[in-house]
Amino acid sequence: MGASALLVVLLTACQADATTSPASPAATASASAPPIASTSATPAGPLVVVSNPVDQVHYSISLIDVDGRTVARATAAYGDQKPVPFPGSAAGGSPSGMANPIVQPIALYRLLPDAGACCDAFLPTISVSDTRVYFPDGPRTIRYLGRDGSTGVATTLPEAGALARAVFSVSPDDQRIAIGVFDWSSPVMITVVTIQDLQGGDHPVEVRRSAFPLEAWPVGWHAGNLVLARMPAFGGAPNPNAATAYSVLNPVTGEDLGFLGGMTCPVVGPLSRAGTACVAGRCHCIMAVDWTGTQTPTYSYADPSEMNWAALSPDGHAVIFSEIYGPRTGGGIWRDGSVTFMPNYSGSPNQWLDESHTIVACTAGDAGGECFGIQDLRTTTTVEVTLPGSIVGVVPGGL
Repeated sequence: MGASALLVVLLTACQADATTSPASPAATASASAPPIASTSATPAGPLVVVSNPVDQVHYSISLIDVDGRTVARATAAYGDQKPVPFPGSAAGGSPSGMANPIVQPIALYRLLPDAGACCDAFLPTISVSDTRVYFPDGPRTIRYLGRDGSTGVATTLPEAGALARAVFSVSPDDQRIAIGVFDWSSPVMITVVTIQDLQGGDHPVEVRRSAFPLEAWPVGWHAGNLVLARMPAFGGAPNPNAATAYSVLNPVTGEDLGFLGGMTCPVVGPLSRAGTACVAGRCHCIMAVDWTGTQTPTYSYADPSEMNWAALSPDGHAVIFSEIYGPRTGGGIWRDGSVTFMPNYSGSPNQWLDESHTIVACTAGDAGGECFGIQDLRTTTTVEVTLPGSIVGVVPGGL
């Protein structure tokens, strides 16, 4: 589908440097940013969350502001990221010839620091609230990193064991955590989602218990409701949650309030405050899907085989798109019926940082995964950031 290569942004360098350049090929003014900005200068604006491998067992989390400065950083040990044996996946015994039943540490897959083994579902490992990023430190401990540089232990995941794995999502207000546990110790894998207090783990409530083909795992929160990923996609889905669809769950009643995407319109790109994007085969187009599940056509592909990463803007009026087949290639922004192709919007899974900033490729390309840009749509200037790792989210992360 041409989407796997767009899923993971790889950035390899030793320290964050920022370069400001115009979107058009004009003269470039550059400046080197300090490694860590002082806490007194901590910005209130949006931040890019970058994860990068440090060594075979450790990785780091960095927060980058719109000026390309690293405002906070923390290092941790990799968590439990063994592949979940969804039916049809490599770990589940896929007949594709690429199945490998041996569980290996995720650190061995250096190109996918936040994913599972090849041809399995690349489940998310990091959660972002409106003020913090939450990340594993070892198999059970969950730590946080705040925009002010504060860090500490947030909670502990339940003991998973050799035939289970836990994933999690923290609420935007840092008060609750949803934990999804995949348990394949019996012939039929069961997935259980529980919501509890973030601090102390009090007031646990089981909100969903499911089995194939209805597996569901927590990936976000919207208006106080839990967002669940549904129908796993293997081998690198064109979205960060290994999902084909999403559902919105009332955490009190357990009622499904809406469904986004599905087999006829698989979801692509990240979730946003407006919903998400999906690609509909019936129109060869990108649909904007709101939180009620309503689909509105946006950009139409020139080639019917396209199904690429796309990103719905926070207000739902624009979509970042890319084309890699057919008579026209490249990427840009569709906004309320108008299409603008952009020189820095191809070759990377571009996304929105906020309404006026996008995360794009660098002017000279990604240079082997060493660079990404933060573009100000109001001025069309781009701050280019050299930093090792992969983009795994934005702060604020509330939907």
